[in-house]
Amino acid sequence: MKFLTRLRRDVAGNTLAIVAAAMVPLVAMIGSGVDMSRAYMVQSRLQQACDAGVLAGRKEMADGGWNTAAHDAAVDYFEVNFASDYLGTSDVSFTPTNPSGTSNVRGVASVDVPTVIMNFFTIDNLAVSVSCEAKFDVANSDVTFVLDTTGSMACPSDSNDTECNSYFSYYGTQQGRSYGSLSTTSRMSALKTAMDGFYTTLKSAAANSGARIRYAFVPYTGTVNVGALLPQNYIADSVTYQSRKREQVTTPAAYEIHYQSQNSYYTSNCGNFYGTWHGDRIYGQYDSSYRGCVWKDLHPATTNWETNYKAVTHPTSTYKTFAWTSDPTGVTSNNYKWDGCIMERDTVASGSIAFNSSTETFSPSGLYDLDIDSAPTNAATKWRPYWPEVTFYRGYNTTTATSGTSPQTSCPYKSKLLAEYANLSNFQSYTTNLAPDGGTYHDIGLLWGARLSSEDGIFSSNVLQAPTNNQYVGRHIVFMTDGQMSAGNNYYNAYGIERHDGRITGMNTSTDGNAIESSQTARHTTRYKELCKAIKAKGIRLWVVAFNTTLTTDMTNCASPNSSFTANNSAGLNTAFQKIAEQIADLRLTD
Repeated sequence: MKFLTRLRRDVAGNTLAIVAAAMVPLVAMIGSGVDMSRAYMVQSRLQQACDAGVLAGRKEMADGGWNTAAHDAAVDYFEVNFASDYLGTSDVSFTPTNPSGTSNVRGVASVDVPTVIMNFFTIDNLAVSVSCEAKFDVANSDVTFVLDTTGSMACPSDSNDTECNSYFSYYGTQQGRSYGSLSTTSRMSALKTAMDGFYTTLKSAAANSGARIRYAFVPYTGTVNVGALLPQNYIADSVTYQSRKREQVTTPAAYEIHYQSQNSYYTSNCGNFYGTWHGDRIYGQYDSSYRGCVWKDLHPATTNWETNYKAVTHPTSTYKTFAWTSDPTGVTSNNYKWDGCIMERDTVASGSIAFNSSTETFSPSGLYDLDIDSAPTNAATKWRPYWPEVTFYRGYNTTTATSGTSPQTSCPYKSKLLAEYANLSNFQSYTTNLAPDGGTYHDIGLLWGARLSSEDGIFSSNVLQAPTNNQYVGRHIVFMTDGQMSAGNNYYNAYGIERHDGRITGMNTSTDGNAIESSQTARHTTRYKELCKAIKAKGIRLWVVAFNTTLTTDMTNCASPNSSFTANNSAGLNTAFQKIAEQIADLRLTD
């Protein structure tokens, strides 16, 4: 009895017993922490893989339809991002779906995580699962395409500048011809395909969202085709062209001396002697200053027609209405109809053009052509019809000549105001008309891209049409070019013929064609750089795509931040357009 009492009171060795007893729950606690940490790591990686999968699947749904390609893309991206044996996991499952009535992609992923310690407590695996969803979340968007449709767009889509020049010298603007190992897909065809993909991506993004997507188009060369968009009172009724004129030239009556003599035989009485010339009997007359007899043949006044090449003011009041108009030069009996291309309004020949972002104006004053928003109020601010059939150039530094040459001309396909396109076929009904021709003047394209996109300009009623959801409208200009500025001193463009008109360079008396073109290139480049600033100042996001040409610093600076791309072939161009469309659409994960 005493022994038991002493044992009850003796606490020596209790710690060992307590520790032994506590080991079981302690191991369970530590084990659960270790295994749960591993489970959380797996869950994080599984979530990343799930997100990657649904993003890839949604991106593949370019046409808005859930199909095998979209399903497989989702699975492939999931598998790339989650290795099947990650941390010893097993029974990996990923199921992407497209919920009925939506354009979203959802995913459910699960996996078993083997335990390291908890298996001592008969818990062999921890089941981990996650869900994910991706969609294009597109707001109302207005997109204006400013498209270089110059002659080089006929070149193979994978040709560099040298190869393009060789192709062009051989085939001109013919597209799709076999040339060495280059693609038979032209740059123009590649552009149309890329635009189809752009449309399809945004169409898919807007499906079931209620968002409105509209497109405007400004194809450009040395001018733009906007005549049909302008009220007729915005267009001049008479325009001075470098042209020609058939004119009457009257030669006054004059006497021609056929014979004269100081012989006294005649001078005694000149009137008694005559000669016969051209069937007329002509009697002699005494000429006191000559001191002898002269026999003069009278040549009557004559009127002849001559064609003179010079600056001529032609009436355009009929021509600007798109009615057939007789040749105003009088040289031919032809009739001409306006295609719709324009010559710009008055400007200033300056090398120091600048845009002031504070006042949103250009300097120096008088640059009516760079005024994006103002409507015409007088002759200086009106646009003029581009009339290639009556335009000619002469030798340098001449005001008139008896001969002239038809210049290189180009009139791109007509521009189009912002509009919705219900389906791809309707969209293609416009783009199929784009064709390569002419030289490259970036400023005229960007200028009219700005005019068609501006909320404050002459097309504001179109631009400001409210979407049915009455929500914010994002505004974008996609500027695509396949070349650098390419001016010509005798090329007929939106500013006339530079060697004679000098509207950009002021060098209308120069006899150095190279110097004129060098100045043209520099000044047109300055103009387009300043126009880029003006566009961005209006809150329009400006995207720039350089196709088979150098993405210069000027082009990068022209674009909004992180909005410039380059492409060297058809696939590259399609990728660039897809990236722009996806950023406009905002492909993202939903919460």
